[in-house]
Amino acid sequence: MKLASLKSGRDGRLVVVSNDLNYYTDAGLIAPTLQAALDDWEHCEPLLRGLFESLEHGSARRNHA
Repeated sequence: MKLASLKSGRDGRLVVVSNDLNYYTDAGLIAPTLQAALDDWEHCEPLLRGLFESLEHGSARRNHA
């Protein structure tokens, strides 16, 4: 699972990135920023991993990286 921040405000916007680095999907409904995800990792990690799996299988909304 790869996480990244897109430039947006002071702390950026959390996204999940595909293994091939070609796509990403917004993770803002799980955590607004990477720091917020890290601060609540026990809660966020399984949700982010599920979003990553959806992205890899093509069922999550994809944006070109």
